[in-house]
Amino acid sequence: MPHMDDLGAMMRPDLHVFYVLDTSGSMQNKPIGVLNRAMESTVDALKQVAAHHSDANVKIAVLEFNSTCRWINPNGPEYLDDFFWSDLVAAGKTEVGAALRELDSKLSRSAFLNSMTSAFLPVIIFMTDGFATDDYERELQKIMRNRWFSKATRVGFAIGRNPDTEMIAKLVGSSEAVIRTEDLGVFARLLRFVSVSASTLAGNSHTRDAEISGAEAVRAGLNMTDIDPGEVIPVINTVDFQTPQIDARPGSADKAFTWDDQREW
Repeated sequence: MPHMDDLGAMMRPDLHVFYVLDTSGSMQNKPIGVLNRAMESTVDALKQVAAHHSDANVKIAVLEFNSTCRWINPNGPEYLDDFFWSDLVAAGKTEVGAALRELDSKLSRSAFLNSMTSAFLPVIIFMTDGFATDDYERELQKIMRNRWFSKATRVGFAIGRNPDTEMIAKLVGSSEAVIRTEDLGVFARLLRFVSVSASTLAGNSHTRDAEISGAEAVRAGLNMTDIDPGEVIPVINTVDFQTPQIDARPGSADKAFTWDDQREW
């Protein structure tokens, strides 16, 4: 956390980065292992960026959901210097609605956003590989009335062979804010780059109420990588969203993690 003798650091507003991660049974074996290592790498990257970033004090919180949901830092978002990744284990169902309900309860000044200084609008990053096993739409309607959620920079990762892309597009508000990929290596790299781009854009806002779209964060994150643009194709969701959704094809990067050597999710 910022040193007490560093008045400049103490006066900077906080930027909260929330991860809402699917750890249901379909994430067992290779996927959960890649997620754990990807989050370690992402936290390290955020620490490096924060060390040279003077506009915000970045804090991080992680909510995992399966048949239940659990904060890995139950006392609330932690400053990057105080945060250490703890490996997650996959099991159970995909209770997206329960995760939204829990997130809603913490997105308030009386809970996880009780900064000593003011705060930027948060960054919220979702990840799932499947379909909700509960009534998530009712909880989504409720949390959309929460200003901290509705105005947050929201990004979604839909990974694996059969994720509910319509659902995660609804969670983040736009299919352009969703990255869809079957390649775990692509997912791991883009989680890191999009986390950095989203936190940098949000923390560089000219005003603390400035809204940064998830689509903008996704575009900036993609521009930071060396993934071949020809391997990133638009996927049209014809149900509720007419704008293109990012789909990174298997095999476009990090060949060590491809579907050829994985078990069924």
